[in-house]
Amino acid sequence: MSTKAYNILLVEDNAVDARVITEALTKAGEGAFVIQRAERLSEGLEKLRTQTIDLVLLDFMLPDSEGMATFTAVRKEAPNVPVVALTGVSDEAVAIEAVRQGAQDFLVKGQVQPKTLHRTLHYAIERHKVQAAQLKQVQGAKAGKTIGVIGARGGVGTTTVALNVAAALAKKHKEVIAAELLGSYSAFYDPFFYKKSRAALSGLNTLMKLEPDKITSREVERCLVKLPSGLSLLLGPQRAEDFKELGSDMVDALTRALAGLGQYVILDLQSHASAACQAAVKHCDFVVVVIDRTPTCVVAGKVMTDLLQQLGVIPVRIGVVVVNRQPLPISVDVAEVLSTMGCQLVGVVPTATDACSEANRMGMPMVSSDPQGTASGALIEIAERLATEQVLGK
Repeated sequence: MSTKAYNILLVEDNAVDARVITEALTKAGEGAFVIQRAERLSEGLEKLRTQTIDLVLLDFMLPDSEGMATFTAVRKEAPNVPVVALTGVSDEAVAIEAVRQGAQDFLVKGQVQPKTLHRTLHYAIERHKVQAAQLKQVQGAKAGKTIGVIGARGGVGTTTVALNVAAALAKKHKEVIAAELLGSYSAFYDPFFYKKSRAALSGLNTLMKLEPDKITSREVERCLVKLPSGLSLLLGPQRAEDFKELGSDMVDALTRALAGLGQYVILDLQSHASAACQAAVKHCDFVVVVIDRTPTCVVAGKVMTDLLQQLGVIPVRIGVVVVNRQPLPISVDVAEVLSTMGCQLVGVVPTATDACSEANRMGMPMVSSDPQGTASGALIEIAERLATEQVLGK
């Protein structure tokens, strides 16, 4: 067995039982355990939030929680930490149910010898590692397609394209996620939640408090806002004090975790080639560059596609969406756009000022508020094109 010293959280209110278990764990056996004790569930949950714990040895009957509710609370707070239940003779049925729901094992108080206790905890930790590796492998095999949406510059309609494409895909596919990887003000918030409180809606803000190696598909799934339409959202911060520049390690972990959750993952990315943007792009199956038809934006789009290619995204996997936000006195022909940018056309979105305003008023994307509209039709076609094997290079 490993000689690593494992951090064990013993959640046990009975001082006698706690002393017996602690003494048993410090006696003979290979390897060492560093033991911390919490007398209440609330104290244990706080330690799980703030410290690195390798295993929880959990009494189910505590002053502030009893039975399966105790186990459920621990699993919710720390889904990636193995749990071994501590139980009395009369409570074995509860412990067995906990094992059915994910606990690694259970021990009956007063009936466990030091070597048995030592071996049980080691096996629980190692078994959990194997199960986690197997789960990661399965998630990788089932990883969905990731599509990055990036503006040639700010204000061209990147978020409008990302949200509407995601909403259109969600009408036909079971698992679609739209994620903001911006670290600044949530552009996804207003189209859906402008009438609601901004408190506790930023899943990204919650995830940014974790170390990158702690960001798993389970952690990300807990932070998604799931809409009745079937679309799930990862919202960015809504308050200035929560704004934070995302690091490349953080975005790398987020993008990997998202890919294990959705059949399609749509990423709303920054309109400049930051380290975070580069980390996200490298995980994308396809990147959409959004531009308008002003000469300066077309040039910016060319620069963006060149940067993406330098980051390792091959040309066939970059496409352009042209958005006509409003009639322009000076505009570039679409054919000239494609000639300049040197990549495939994914779609053209016509002017739809009134439809956009109505969609915001109703709190839904345009493809839902005005599905028969011209702009909605163009966005639905873009979604369908992105879902084809030819575009994604399957």
